[in-house]
Amino acid sequence: MARQTPSQTAPMPFLAFFGAITNSVSRLLAAQNRSAQVLRLQNLSDDELADIGLSRDMILRHVYRDTYYV
Repeated sequence: MARQTPSQTAPMPFLAFFGAITNSVSRLLAAQNRSAQVLRLQNLSDDELADIGLSRDMILRHVYRDTYYV
């Protein structure tokens, strides 16, 4: 019969903890990327926004369109 040492198996709470950290960091990076996109669009002139089919009041809806139904 083979014996397992503690280094061969990781306890489930340990894996769940680091999985939660990984998920949180991933969500934080995605949020920062969206914030940068909002700032970039807000810095455009109204004419430039119109050229890409947006108005100033639609910027947040456009950036978060896949996350929230607004």
